[in-house]
Amino acid sequence: MSALGCSVLGAIVVVCLALAIARRQSAETNAALAERASRPDALRDAELVDMERLFWASNPVGVVGKIDRAYRLPSGLLVLVELKTRWINRPFLSDVIQLSAQRMAVIGQTGQSVASYGYVLVKAPTGRALPIPHRVQLLTDEHVVALVRRREDILTGRVLPRRPQSRKTCLSCAFRGQCDRLFP
Repeated sequence: MSALGCSVLGAIVVVCLALAIARRQSAETNAALAERASRPDALRDAELVDMERLFWASNPVGVVGKIDRAYRLPSGLLVLVELKTRWINRPFLSDVIQLSAQRMAVIGQTGQSVASYGYVLVKAPTGRALPIPHRVQLLTDEHVVALVRRREDILTGRVLPRRPQSRKTCLSCAFRGQCDRLFP
């Protein structure tokens, strides 16, 4: 290959590398902009400190929680955010329980202060609209402990489960067949 050919080839490689780097930086910038745009207004000045991270605590009961997002307010307080994709634009009790257990796990593992409220961001499965934030009050640690202990009691057979207040809850439950046999 001639010197001119090597120079041309070298220039093409340099241009391709520059384009690849620019594309990657653009994707990272777009992701950061999308994350910032999806934040609840109350978290505009907060710092995103964790995403998709697993936390656990063993005292007073074992809890494990994988947080979607955690933000640190200027005061130092952490606020947890749960992302949901669903047609119904509202938080569910299961979302509150999930965030509450995550709160216990984060506090138990890190000792950091975590807000007694969180956000559930609900996005429809289709469309490009931003998720809609819903501020939710989290359960107390005592309530979470009681739920964990009740679950253990049900799984060990010390107590029987009972039907939920709404039969709609049963439609998507993995234990529906067992309940139908217990509670005909």
